[in-house]
Amino acid sequence: MTLFDQFVQVFDVWEEARPYLPLLVEADEMRLVVAARGRSVTVGQAADLLGTSPQQAANLLRRAYQRHVVDKVVAEGVTRYTPGTFWHRLDHFAKYENWDDIPASDRRRINRRFLDEFIARHRANVTAMVHGLQPEEGVPNDAVLLLPEVEEMLQAATHIVVQPCDCRRLGQNCERPVETCLWLDDLALDALDRGHGRRLSCDEAIDLVRRADKAGLMHTSDSEWKTRGLQAICNCCACDCYPFRAAQELGSKGVWPRSCYVAVHDTQLCNLCGACVNRCHFDAFYHEDRIVEIGGKARNNIAYEPDRCWGCGLCASTCPSQAIAMEPLDLTSKT
Repeated sequence: MTLFDQFVQVFDVWEEARPYLPLLVEADEMRLVVAARGRSVTVGQAADLLGTSPQQAANLLRRAYQRHVVDKVVAEGVTRYTPGTFWHRLDHFAKYENWDDIPASDRRRINRRFLDEFIARHRANVTAMVHGLQPEEGVPNDAVLLLPEVEEMLQAATHIVVQPCDCRRLGQNCERPVETCLWLDDLALDALDRGHGRRLSCDEAIDLVRRADKAGLMHTSDSEWKTRGLQAICNCCACDCYPFRAAQELGSKGVWPRSCYVAVHDTQLCNLCGACVNRCHFDAFYHEDRIVEIGGKARNNIAYEPDRCWGCGLCASTCPSQAIAMEPLDLTSKT
């Protein structure tokens, strides 16, 4: 069996990505992963396995760690490295490396496989939540939050790092901003340890989420961060971002990502400008064929279906006539 074949097996490389493996992983990294066979190794042990000097092994492990080919754990002053996963290597590759060198048709196939894997990882827990049961594990992007709520989170954070959105890098289905994923505190330090991301001040991060909101991105995070700790804030679209795409396939609207609000539309204040129609990812607001006259101008009437609302607040945050308000939902019956 060739080194390529052994690596594909040990690293669980998806069939859709195998033609592009030379782009994704270097030969020395393949030898390292195959030699380790899932074991946790020190620099010295890696040098023995590969027949290299400790310095060469240290350099290889450092680069492989930065590229998410291996992970590391430091315990009792000893650093050990373990082969990572193809999932995380591909995620890093799409965000920081040569993802665009892969033909568009194959990028779409790999992106679909990534979504399928994402759904498989979380299906059982999301299904439990939909049925009103406690999930065995937490799920990412717990809730859809409003802009002031994520600003409060940023004000509470000690460390903030911004990274590219893996969903929009992998999917490329819209032109919205990409450098929008905010990692906070311990997650931020983990990213910096691997050499990823860009530090932001609190003011810079708040400016970023405001620009993301203006660009039409929804905000998701853990609504219980005050008790569970700060982790990450995602700024999402429905066309690329895996939680929203997965939720629509799993039928978990309102439960995951959890909706905490619903838009309330005051038709008396509405000037029918259509901003809400353009901002809504889920067609909760839409133009009707019926023409009405307002302010001496003929415009299509705007209809609103609350059952389609996910509570992101994008409509309310830019409504020029303040005809839309976000009303808190009663979440006492939901997990």
